[in-house]
Parts: sequence; structure tokens; C-alpha cells
Amino acid sequence: MMEDPCGIACVYKPRGVSSFAVTKAFRRQFSIRKVGHAGTLDPLAEGLLILGFGRGTKALSSLQGLKKTYRAVFLLGTESSTEDGEGELSFQTPKSLLSLRRLTYRSLEKAAEKFRGEVDQVPSRFSAVHFNGKRAYDLARSGKDFELEPRKVQIYSLKLLKLRRLSPREKEKLLKKGWRGEARALECQVCCSKGTYIRALARDFGRQLGCGAYLFWLQRTHIGPFSLKDCAECRFEERKLLINEAQLKAKEISLPSLCRRLEEK
Repeated sequence: MMEDPCGIACVYKPRGVSSFAVTKAFRRQFSIRKVGHAGTLDPLAEGLLILGFGRGTKALSSLQGLKKTYRAVFLLGTESSTEDGEGELSFQTPKSLLSLRRLTYRSLEKAAEKFRGEVDQVPSRFSAVHFNGKRAYDLARSGKDFELEPRKVQIYSLKLLKLRRLSPREKEKLLKKGWRGEARALECQVCCSKGTYIRALARDFGRQLGCGAYLFWLQRTHIGPFSLKDCAECRFEERKLLINEAQLKAKEISLPSLCRRLEEK
């Protein structure tokens, strides 16, 4: 890679770091000035992040519009002010508790049907969407009152995998936030278009069910023909974010092979 610093690299972004932090770590570790990515992954999410370096950055725009697939856990029973695990949880009402207790796979599937195909989605207030020239999350964190317009997105598939009770570790996370109500975890898989917010999907899905929901966990598994098997590991070593160089060299994607893979998809 050092002899010809241009191409595409797939990296597994760990939970708790930003996409920019991974891009910066790649630039520093391999002494490459020009590095970009093909679509942000939220700090609380993990999984596939595609980087372009050198002349490979010119190919990123063609990758950004590809279908994206995620594994997610929606926590049913309450809402979060940020629509993910960072926010304040809403109080559980008798009505929302009753809706939660009445959930069946049939009622879940009926609700899911409303979110398949082309849908109008209002982005999360804590997203990177611009509003009057500023990022929505900056306005939301500063307490500004604003309303984002809905935008059309495509949900190619929404598969409901498993409805279950919370694990001890998940219960512990809720207890630390002061939550004392009931909740269920819904594991699902989503394949969607660029611009779809899975946090917003969890929020809207919970409201459709009447019990509330927020995004508890998220992993991006595919972008077009690229998947987790293409990823090099990225982790902290001595407080420094490092990418596994041996894996990266073995999995590096040259520009000619990128073109072939896009033609085959």
C-alpha cells in the first residue's frame, strides 16, 4: 500500500469513535494526506466504514449512493430524547405499557409494513442534516427550537428477526439511566437507501406500535457489494486508534478491482 498510496479500504469502525476519528487515524498511521470515507457512521454505531485514499477518494461519490444494510436492536417501551442510547428516556405511561404487553409478531409485522418501500422520514434532530446552514445536532444540543422537513427514503427490506426480553447487561444500562419500567428488545435487519436514519426509523416504528422505541444498538454490515468480511480491524492500543495493517494489506481494494466489483453487484 505504501508504494502506491491509492485505493479503497474497508475498516471495522468500533463503537464509541467517530468516522472522522477513523479517517484521521488512517491518515496518521499510513502517512497519507488525502483520505475520505463513503458515508458517516454515527459514533454509537459500529461496523463497515469504507475509506478512499489518494486517487481512491474520487471513487467515494459512486459508493455513497449504494444500498446499505444494518443489524439493529430497537428498544421498545420508551423513547429517547436523542433517539439513541445517549438521550434522556421518557416516562412510561399506562397506555404505552399496555401496548408493549400486547405486542405479537403479527402486530409487529403489521406495523413494519408501513415502513417498507418509499417512505417520508423526518431526520433525527441529532443528525448531521443541515438546517439554515448549521448542523441539526449542534442546534439540538444548544436547545434551539426547529423542525426538519420530511424527506423521501427507500427501505428495500425491513426484516424482524427476534422479539426478546432484555439481557442482564441491557437491563444494567437502563438501570444506570434511572429506568424502572418494562421494555423489550427487537432485533431486525434493514436494507435502505442513502440518507435513511435508522434512529428515526426506530422512533417512528415505536410510535406506530404505541409503546415508543429508540435505537439501542446498530451495526452496518454491507455497503453495496462490500461487507464485514472485507474489513480490517480498528482498535485502541495504548490510547491510540490503530488499524490492523496486515489485515488492511490483505483486504485492500485497488481501483481496477473496485470497478469490477461494482459492475458485478
